[in-house]
Order: sequence, then structure tokens, then C-alpha cells
Amino acid sequence: MSRMTTPTSGSTDGPDRTPQQGPGQDFTPPNQPVGHGLSGWSLVPLAVRIDGVQPYSQPGDPQVKDPSQPAELVPTARGIRTVLDHHRAVAACAEGPSYLQVAVLVDDDGRTATVAEDGSVVPGDAVEELVATVHRMTGQRLEAVHPQLRRALVINLDAPDLPLLAATAKVGFRAVSRDGWSIVVPDDENAWWLLRTGLMEVGVALSSDGAARSLEVLLGDVDPAGHTELIDTDAVCGLSWGPRWQAVSDDDATTAAGQLTREVVGICDADTSRVQIESVASVFDLDPVDTKRLANYVDGPSTPLVLESVLQLLGLPALAAKIVEGARDLEEIEGMTRVEPGTVRDALLKAFTESPTAEGVVPAVHRALLRRPELLLAMAGLELAAGTGLAALARRGGQVAPALGALSALAFTDAASTTAWYTAARRRKNRRGQNRKTPRDQRPGGSTSGEPGSEDPSLTEN
Repeated sequence: MSRMTTPTSGSTDGPDRTPQQGPGQDFTPPNQPVGHGLSGWSLVPLAVRIDGVQPYSQPGDPQVKDPSQPAELVPTARGIRTVLDHHRAVAACAEGPSYLQVAVLVDDDGRTATVAEDGSVVPGDAVEELVATVHRMTGQRLEAVHPQLRRALVINLDAPDLPLLAATAKVGFRAVSRDGWSIVVPDDENAWWLLRTGLMEVGVALSSDGAARSLEVLLGDVDPAGHTELIDTDAVCGLSWGPRWQAVSDDDATTAAGQLTREVVGICDADTSRVQIESVASVFDLDPVDTKRLANYVDGPSTPLVLESVLQLLGLPALAAKIVEGARDLEEIEGMTRVEPGTVRDALLKAFTESPTAEGVVPAVHRALLRRPELLLAMAGLELAAGTGLAALARRGGQVAPALGALSALAFTDAASTTAWYTAARRRKNRRGQNRKTPRDQRPGGSTSGEPGSEDPSLTEN
């Protein structure tokens, strides 16, 4: 179960949670009162499905396999809070449209912070017991990861750079490239952190669970998740939106438990600061007018369109926002491909066969060589001829013979590399020709068989 010791973007309004190291070493042994403050405790984010007392499905509905089964009743947020209050847990919660987010404090042994009779805080039931009670009384489960959470990375890498990213991170992912930027969708929690913490390029981490949303700017080797103190929130270059947090129980504010509960709510409910907005605007060179627009977006409600609007303002592919909001199915996106990890050598070779999407002379030349692989074969022939000529001159001896020999070897090496590039490019061209003759629904991978950089006239995203 992932833990966090502080918010990852100055606020836990955003759905993303950072699995940080365990709490400090000054933890008081079990069954002894714990003083005020978060020292010795970690925040564990949880989520549970909620609704009104209306059933999700009625008996006799076509989607119900067995009409004799009673309709499922989904508890309200108030009902979940009552169950948590029964355990006297020090916790905060935020109500979304279909899920209640909960943040509880736990110690190294996984025992939740509990309010004692005298108002102090002591280790209480294990998290597993809390989960079991909620399930027994409501039929729903407290999930460690929000079931509706979607994530994506927008990285300043083009399609040819993605194989090397997979090779160095040693994880696979799905990705699509637009205008020199790549939208990377990790497979799971582990892949998410391996990719974002290993980046050396500027990127943006997007998260949305339908209620809370976050945008974090990754500045090369500087990850906002590295800031683990509440006083460092202004150092985090990120934005967040989400529902308001409140205490699960109304404890006396003068007691240690009441003060600790207020501190937990403050961590979870901290708003995006003006400094953070200015930091994001500075990274993307926004003028004062656009900076004001960005501030207005941050001050506005958490809607499915807010991330898309911000990405458009920052000049990044708005398609990434549609992905994390679930507005676009990955299988329907033209150019979405699967990138698997491999050796660095294979990744470098594969990079030559991927078509870049950026503008400029070098990407244009790269695309031209992929369209006409025979040009590569001609280049290899010229390099081979140059190597042969230099070798002949080196055999005549003289003071420059060693230098000529080295140049000859370099030319032969380049010829071999160019020939390998030609072979890979030719294979790619033949494969694309076969795909054009095959109906889309019969291709391996369905509609995701397109190459990165392929044009999709139906797309209006940047």
C-alpha cells in the first residue's frame, strides 16, 4: 500500500500520490501516547465508492445476469464517515461524484492513528482491519489506488527517442507523438514512477480521477515528488484542482488529536499558491496576459476541460488531457503504439526507423530517408568507396598513413551502420505497405498499428 509523507504538488487535491519512504525514526512505541505533529506517521491515500441509496442497477435490468440477485446498494459519503468514525481514526476525506477519497495516518507497522479517550493520539487498528470493517458494513472496499485514476506523461521527446526511454527505464508503455512531444501512458504504478523519476528532459505529469486533477512540471532530474516537507510546497512546480477536504470526525480542536486532524486536513486541502503558478508560467515563457489566464484556470472549478485548457495555453498536446479524462480510448488514437524495453543497441537502431513529428530541417531529412530507404543504401555505398580509397592511400605509407587508416576504419564502420539503418528502414516500409493492404480491424493490435508521427486528419488536438 503506497504511503505519502507530504503532498506531491503542494496539495493532495490532485489525485496523484507519492510512495515515499517510511516515517521518521522518532516513532513512539505502540500503546504509548504520540505527541502532536506528523513525525512518526505517514499519510496513506484510500478511495471508496459512494453514491446515494439509489441502487446502481435494478432487478430485471438487461445488464443484470441474475434477476433474482438483489440490487447493489452503494453507501453515501456520510455512511463511510460513520464507519471510519467508529474506529476513531485520525483521517480526512473529500467527496467526489462517485468516490470518497480518504487520507489516514499510519505508523511503521501499518497501524492507524487513533483518538484515545483523553484526546491523545495512539496507534490503533491496522489498516487491514479498517478496510475489513468498511467492506463488512457497506459492501465496498477501500482501495489503495483510486479505481478511476488515469495518468500520462507529456515529455519533450519525439517518437525516435521513445525506444531509448524504454530501454533505460526498463519498462514498457504506450505512447503517441505530436509536434515533437510524446504522450506516454504507463502500464502500472511501478512504471509510472520509474518513468517520471528517470527523466532528464522537461516533462509534465498529468493525473485525473474524475474529481481531482493535477499537473506537475518535471524539470529534467528535478521531480516534485522529491519535496517531502510541507514548507517546501512553493518549490513544487505544479497545479492542482479537486474537492474540498474535511475531517472525518469532529474532535475537540484543543486536543492533540484535534490539532493533528487539522494538520492532516491542511496538508490535503492546501491550494495552489501564486508562486507555483508563476513557476509554471516561467518554465513555459508565458506573457503576463497568459499568466493571468493560467491563474484564472487554477482558481476555477475542477472540470474535465480544465487540464485541456491549461495544456493548450502551455503549447502542449491537448490530447494528453483527453486521455487522462477518459475522453479518448487509447485503441482509437491514430499513432498510438506499444514501446517495449530492449537493449540500448536495439533501441538506437529502432530510433532510426521511427518517423519524427517535430518541424525543422533534421526531422524533415529523417522523414525523407524513411520514405526513400534507397538513399541510405547510396550513402552506404559512398562511405564504402571512401573507406576503400583511404585504405589504399594508407597502404602507400608515409607519416599520414596511421591517420588515413583510422579514417578508413571509421568510413567502413559508418557504412556498416548505414547499411543496418537501410535494412531496418526497408523492413519498416515493407511492413507499412502490407498494413495498407490489410483491413484495420484485421491488423495486429487493431487501430494502434499506426506508426508514431502518422497523420490523423480527424484529430484537432495539438
